[in-house]
Amino acid sequence: MDCLLLLGVVEIQFSSAQSGTGYFFSVISSLPDDILHSILSSLFIFDVVQLSVLSKRWKYIWTTMPYLHFDLDRFYLERVNRPCDIAMVEKFKEFINWVLISQRATKLVRFLLCCSNIFDKVAILRWIHATTRRNVQEVVLHFSLGEPFELPYCLVTCESLQVLKLHLCGDILKLPNHFGFRQLKLLHLEEVDLSDEHLTSCLFSKCYHLETLILEECSLGAMKLLDIASASLIYLTLANVNYNMESYDNCEVKISCPNLKFLKYQAPMPKDIIVENLFSIEVVHFCIYDSNGSREETGILVRKMIKEVPSTSILKLYKTAIWGLYEAARKERLSPLSFYKLKSLKLFVDVDEDFMQVMILLLKYAPNLEVLKLWSDENGDWTENWQMHDPDESIVCLDSHLKSIQLIGFKEDENEIELVRFFLKNAQVLEKLTIVWAPSYAKKSEEASEEISIFPRTSSHVVVTFLDAKPWPKPRTGKWYSSYEK
Repeated sequence: MDCLLLLGVVEIQFSSAQSGTGYFFSVISSLPDDILHSILSSLFIFDVVQLSVLSKRWKYIWTTMPYLHFDLDRFYLERVNRPCDIAMVEKFKEFINWVLISQRATKLVRFLLCCSNIFDKVAILRWIHATTRRNVQEVVLHFSLGEPFELPYCLVTCESLQVLKLHLCGDILKLPNHFGFRQLKLLHLEEVDLSDEHLTSCLFSKCYHLETLILEECSLGAMKLLDIASASLIYLTLANVNYNMESYDNCEVKISCPNLKFLKYQAPMPKDIIVENLFSIEVVHFCIYDSNGSREETGILVRKMIKEVPSTSILKLYKTAIWGLYEAARKERLSPLSFYKLKSLKLFVDVDEDFMQVMILLLKYAPNLEVLKLWSDENGDWTENWQMHDPDESIVCLDSHLKSIQLIGFKEDENEIELVRFFLKNAQVLEKLTIVWAPSYAKKSEEASEEISIFPRTSSHVVVTFLDAKPWPKPRTGKWYSSYEK
């Protein structure tokens, strides 16, 4: 059955291949099915079906495809030039039903359904049930029902499922009382309203093979405690920049994962953060957005959290966290931290006295630091004759370990020049100092290079490099389901 006849919206031409002159297609056609499936795995299923017109070899290749991508959101964005009316919805339904009925693959590697709000719950549940009967390994769902969605029993108990990515556009996720997910390794929830505190905790703790957990733009509803306790978890991301941020105000976040290696918290300030049993932690990223508390409260919370991860080798702090640390350190004497295993420190800063004092403190706490990255946003006040640190006090990492420094967002401001002068004067084993210009500032590179080249330096083999700013990243596409940070 030709999907062109069914949908009336796909226009793909294979004239060169059909005429026998397509050497490329003849080579591909000789490949085994599993390799062909892998090559075609990123295509719309509509296009894979359309390939059946090429030859007898291709006629049924789609029926054994273990990758079924029904990405109607992206398909409409790229191919369809008219609104999705009732007739079109029915055609899409008919096409999906036909593909699932005609499929001969007994094992599905991935089933992907991105359909916004065009399908009803009955249809979606029917398709989920059909895929779980075929030993599906990865399920990606992105839709909006405008009502609570309960995870179907067939999905929860699917013995083959290893990856579940669910985007509900703000709908409430109702969790079952019974948990299976015996083989689940990755769980990614985006724009999901988590409202049941007990069942949410059970979901994380009873997935005994779960290695990666991502909660992105999720609402915590009326929860008082977000409890993430897992003996298997290795990667954890809590990110909420835009959606229902106020739900964090009255909620405590508790993380207890003895095998966790990567932790990223990029969300509003919760009522409290309890971090324990992070014996294996290696990488920590920490940022608090839109905090309703004072900077001092933020700093105490940040310090409390990073105090519990002394074994980390990579630490990344954003501006709100650093502001908080400065205020907490200024108003009360905080006991020193110890980061003996820290090798890489990444800071988003303003080049002013407040941020630089925190940076110096962190350098003192990390005697074995080898890499320092500074993202410079703005440049603030710098008191005349203010010294970065007391020259009589030793900073061990500058004396013996710090080998690479990057200053990103350089604008040749006087404060930044003094910062470069400080590092060249005090970093005794420095090998690379890389300065990346802020956009539109690179025209000054020659002047700055000449000025910095005459600065005194204690390291005889340091190389100073100026680089132009990288292009701004492209806007996010509909491929939310294929990107997660580790």
